[in-house]
Amino acid sequence: MKKEENELQADALKPRIGFLVVAGVLCAGAVAVYMFEDMLVGTRGEGSVAFAFVLGFLVLSAMVFILFYRVPRLGNRLLGFDSVLTKEGKSEKSSMSYTGSFHVETGLAEKRMNTQRKIARHSRRHYAEVTRQMNTGKTDDKDQKTDKE
Repeated sequence: MKKEENELQADALKPRIGFLVVAGVLCAGAVAVYMFEDMLVGTRGEGSVAFAFVLGFLVLSAMVFILFYRVPRLGNRLLGFDSVLTKEGKSEKSSMSYTGSFHVETGLAEKRMNTQRKIARHSRRHYAEVTRQMNTGKTDDKDQKTDKE
């Protein structure tokens, strides 16, 4: 079981060649757009803004896919290997809760909650003690009344 887990972990950390292929296609697209600039922009330059956005989008997308190849943890997280990459350790109580990739509850919030529980527990014990004292006081009064009669 542990060996299979280690193989999955190693497979999840390998760079995927598909990211390089996609980056190459995007680079080829950027070069093609640059080569046919005169057809896209027009004679009066009315499409120059669109040309700049398309070229910029293609270049930045290619750079992102190269980043996914160079940092396999990011690319494999995009491909769905996130459950393999995160280690499921012991079932200890975590000091932070996660929703997606964002922290929802911090350790400080948990500490405040524990303090409130402690205060509530103390006040319940105090009220129970006061109630017991009142009840014993009432039974003593009843005993004294029955003795007088």
